[in-house]
Amino acid sequence: MRLWPVLLAGILGSLVLAAAAAFAVAAGSGAPVVVLGTPEDEPLTGRIAAELRALGIAIEVRVVAGDQRGIELEIESALREGARAAIRVDAQTGRTEVSIPDPASRQVALKQVLEGPPTAALVPVLAVRTVEFVRATLLGPRNQEQRSGRGEGGAPAGDAANPDGALAGEPGDENDGAPPLNALPAVGLALDSAAVFTPGGLSTQLMVGLVAHLSLSPHFGFELMGFTPIISGQFDDGPLSLHASTWLAAAGLFARQPLGRRFGVGAAAGGLIAVLQSTGTIDPAVALPPPGTDKATMAVASYGRMGVDFALSRNVALRLDLLGGVSVRRAVVPLDGSQDAPRRVAWSRGFASVLGGVEARWF
Repeated sequence: MRLWPVLLAGILGSLVLAAAAAFAVAAGSGAPVVVLGTPEDEPLTGRIAAELRALGIAIEVRVVAGDQRGIELEIESALREGARAAIRVDAQTGRTEVSIPDPASRQVALKQVLEGPPTAALVPVLAVRTVEFVRATLLGPRNQEQRSGRGEGGAPAGDAANPDGALAGEPGDENDGAPPLNALPAVGLALDSAAVFTPGGLSTQLMVGLVAHLSLSPHFGFELMGFTPIISGQFDDGPLSLHASTWLAAAGLFARQPLGRRFGVGAAAGGLIAVLQSTGTIDPAVALPPPGTDKATMAVASYGRMGVDFALSRNVALRLDLLGGVSVRRAVVPLDGSQDAPRRVAWSRGFASVLGGVEARWF
């Protein structure tokens, strides 16, 4: 019974952390995209604003003077105030500049410049290209074909809709073209805590460990897990009390599907080995052989996992997983030190676990 307060505290702490992160991101997703231009830029500014509204993206239009330094300060101010993006419009030169901030520092992390001949025919094309870049960055690409069909500068190759010449795109910073937040990383390494339940065997055990995910394709990969005990399990059999610490190692294949801008859901299946190290104590007033000490035994099982992940940033995510399985080989331990001692199942046929933690990601 003493374990339940610790377990409940851990679960509640994880839920509070996840709820706080989700609230922060939800608040950020309602922030506007700020469009900045001079009065002379109104045709292009209005077209971009209309395209963004049609996508359901909140906007704020700011009319600024033509001073370059003043415009730069206005962009920095908008990003500091929480804008999801800032679009600088210069219709006189046929140029737009999109700045995307880093969520933590609010400094410019991604910048894209599109420009072309300053003609009236270019206005709708430049507006569409600019809005498409903003939409793809904030909401993710529409489909894989659009991404693979892009030419240099981010515009689709061979665009026939631009009679006045192709739009020129200046390269942004080193983060330009970065995958969306919910993309499957090439490598993920999670620090997880786990509560393991073995009905009919040991009491609930708490563990901590590492879970590695190695992607083999955009939706599939290979996972490795290793856990070490924090709180051992136990069971009582009359005067005998037995404690067992469990070490887990597992490997399997997983599939993952992005869901929304920051979420992903996945499932996995594989094999698992549990090594138990048990010690026992006995009431000295009872005339029984002394319990076995430092007895090691092993369970072998297949497992299945279902989980969800939530990206806090490009390289950090929260994870919550449910894991369960069936033991092919159960772990049993002797109740005392005699040769013909009766045995007790420590790791039963079925088991379940709740895993939660923080994952570092590399793309």
